Amino acid sequence: MASLRLALTVVAGALLASLALSSCSADASSTPTPTSSSARSADAAVDAPAASPTVDPMEEDGSAAAVCGQISALSTIALNASDGRSRGALTDAQYEALIAAERFGYEHLSSSDERLDNAIDYALEYLDAHPAPASGPALEDSPEWELVGRTLNTACQQAGSNVVATAQSGG
Repeated sequence: MASLRLALTVVAGALLASLALSSCSADASSTPTPTSSSARSADAAVDAPAASPTVDPMEEDGSAAAVCGQISALSTIALNASDGRSRGALTDAQYEALIAAERFGYEHLSSSDERLDNAIDYALEYLDAHPAPASGPALEDSPEWELVGRTLNTACQQAGSNVVATAQSGG
C-alpha cells in the first residue's frame, strides 16, 4: 500500500509541477518596454478603451516554458519510477503504469514555439517507430531514447527554458 502511495505521490507531484510551470509561461521578452510614444497624458489614457485580449483559459499553452515544464514533469516521473523500482518501493506493475503515463505525455507534446518543433517531431517519430509493447514498460531505457531526451533538453535550453527532474528520494 505504501508503494502505491509513493507512485501516486510521484505522479501527482509531477503533474502539479507541470501545471505550475505551465502557468509561469510568460518570458521576459514579452514584457513591454517603455517608449516615447507610450508616454501619453493621463487624459488620453482615460479616454482610450482598455484593450483586453480574449484568451481562452482552456486553450493549451504551447510556449517553450510550458512545454519544457511538461518535459520536466515527465522526466520527474521517469526518474522516480526507475528509482522506486530499483529500491523495491514500486512493483513492476506500478513502474509500468508510470512509464505508460510518461509515454502518453510525450505522445501529446505540441508547441507553438518553433525552436522546439524539430525536437518534438523527433520524439514523436521515435515513439511512432517504437510502439509500446503489449506487456512491459511502454518506453525502453535505451541510448536512442536518451538521445531523444537530450535533444528535447537542448531545444528547451535554446528556447530559454530548462528541463529539471526532481528526485523524491536520494541526495
